[in-house]
Amino acid sequence: MAAPAAPVTCHADHAAYLRTPIVTHARVADDTWRIRLDCPAIARAATPGQFAMLRIPDRSDPLLARPLAVYDTVADGSGPRFVDFIYLVHGKFTTALTALGPGDELVVWGPLGNGFGTEPADHLLLVAGGIGQTALLSLGRERLGRARYGTASRTPPRARRVTFCWGARHAGMFGDVDDFRAAGCDVHLATLDGSAGVRGTVVDLLDGLFAGGLPEPHATRVACCGPEPMMAAVGRWAEARGLPCDVSLEAPMACGVGICFTCVAKVRDGHGGWDYRRTCIEGPVFDSRLIEW
Repeated sequence: MAAPAAPVTCHADHAAYLRTPIVTHARVADDTWRIRLDCPAIARAATPGQFAMLRIPDRSDPLLARPLAVYDTVADGSGPRFVDFIYLVHGKFTTALTALGPGDELVVWGPLGNGFGTEPADHLLLVAGGIGQTALLSLGRERLGRARYGTASRTPPRARRVTFCWGARHAGMFGDVDDFRAAGCDVHLATLDGSAGVRGTVVDLLDGLFAGGLPEPHATRVACCGPEPMMAAVGRWAEARGLPCDVSLEAPMACGVGICFTCVAKVRDGHGGWDYRRTCIEGPVFDSRLIEW
């Protein structure tokens, strides 16, 4: 049985579309770069978990824009002005992007997607794999009261504690991890080769950290982003402990506004069936228990 169509808030209806200069652009880890754009309209509106579509102007190769999670926003004297993105070099667009520097321009539209909700959690557990940290910093900062995002009417509840667990193949893949420490997060790392933190996967890290049980099991919520198998494993880990878990899917996107249906995910309904949902419109954030992994 297919899931009934659900009402959707189309964030693309209110997204800004502009050509904007690069402010700073530098490598922060192995094949990982951080880019800052001067785009106040997006900086003022973006909330944790949303993304933007970026394209190199005046080029037909690559032709299509690519989605990047909003990593953070930065204010000047008049309010939020700059938007930071972090990306892993993988493919034609990101390879070409590394050649651009301050003063060069990009076409960007956003913010797009639903972002993370505002459900209360005394203990927020952020879990990242690979480049998944990009969707989580602003969420941690917001819940610890270190930053505000979106409109003035957005008042998400504070968390008393935020734990950040990040897994990668090796230590060279961790870039700007001090951003999470500066935000007040309790940071823990895992690497497959043991070059930093715990040797093993991020789930191994979670097992070790909470071997004696979670200190606040009824007040803990998980937010996760990374490779799909890793998110599926974290979702199962959370469900086994009765924890709600939000996952930010990293589906390939061609349009970012719900037209092309290239980013669909299988999402369960309440009747034992499932239907396709567009990651760019109904997502990218979903309840992990509803994903047909």
